[in-house]
Amino acid sequence: MGRKRELHQLAEALSRPPVVVLLEGEAGVGKTRLLHELHWPPLTIGRCHPMRFPYGPVVEALRDASPPRDLNPITGALRPLLPEVAHLLPPAPPPLPDRQVERHRLFRAVLSLLGSLRPITLVIEDVHWVDPDTRELLAFLARCLPAAVNLVLTYRAEDLGHPVAETLAHLPPHIDHAEISLAPLDPEETAQLAEQLLPRPGDLWPLTRGVPAAVEQLARMLAEGRPPGTPPALRDAVLLRLASVPLAARRLVQAAAVLGAPATARALADLGGVPPERGERALAEAVRRGLLVEDSPGWYALRQPLARQAVSDSITPVARRRLNRRLDAPARPLGTLSPREEQVVRLAAGGLTNREIAESLVLSPRTVEVHVANALRKLGLTSRRQLRGA
Repeated sequence: MGRKRELHQLAEALSRPPVVVLLEGEAGVGKTRLLHELHWPPLTIGRCHPMRFPYGPVVEALRDASPPRDLNPITGALRPLLPEVAHLLPPAPPPLPDRQVERHRLFRAVLSLLGSLRPITLVIEDVHWVDPDTRELLAFLARCLPAAVNLVLTYRAEDLGHPVAETLAHLPPHIDHAEISLAPLDPEETAQLAEQLLPRPGDLWPLTRGVPAAVEQLARMLAEGRPPGTPPALRDAVLLRLASVPLAARRLVQAAAVLGAPATARALADLGGVPPERGERALAEAVRRGLLVEDSPGWYALRQPLARQAVSDSITPVARRRLNRRLDAPARPLGTLSPREEQVVRLAAGGLTNREIAESLVLSPRTVEVHVANALRKLGLTSRRQLRGA
């Protein structure tokens, strides 16, 4: 659904082997599904694991191989790694005294086995979790791909710990390369997908922001009669990522979840209790890991409402009380806006009335009126119309 252009790009690239393709996209955006839409060439797929097993994804991709009988003797070096097909491989060569030489022989054996399976495309998924040994093997394969063999690497940019594009460095002239990025579906594409899953799904784009996996999981919840909420798979993915970032970045994300609307870096740091000297680095990390996005220049929020709900639900009662106290505390020093005042100013500058702002932020109109008056005073303005240029 909505992937014709990217599917054409991928098929076109793989039709000109040997080629190395980098396929990037956030979790649940449909990278694996896009690959399975291909009809040619044949794929052999391995997946990297968070535990980072040495050579694990390549072993997974090749353990069900059906190689021909006349294999290069060097492929016997793969017997210990591929016991499932050891009976189809030549005898194992004698061990070598030098570890690096032995490793080079292993790399050549993988290359030779892939060549015997051609035409073939080796797909390694979730390269953001690649282990060091597999990373070096993939770099070797990319530079030595035989004719009619392709290499596809999928990854999530927000979880990368190394520059995956380094795989494309120093490719010989006869090996082509392509980089494809999968974006979430737009509102129309989201509606089309939802209509395939439910008879009257309603508008799911505001909640899911077009991430296909989130659309499908939410549709399943609705079909089962459950109220709209964060699907467990999406919730767990968000919370695992949140737990992996430094404490300062985590506090900024929690502050954004409590605010529920885009906020400035200063407002997030003030609300999260993050010192200014640590706020910039913490914000950069939260954005890099895909937990926060820059909604408009200088304003940050969680990527989608379902992610905001997952983070908000995970905040402990004690931490939530602390955040709420800071949220409505007066700003210091005089002249700066509190996080709540920044929220109100942003909405007022967008033309919303006090009543509309109150409904949006779940406040009373009187409270909004006080926040507007305080903001005007602190900003040295006399009219709310001047907020549009503030």
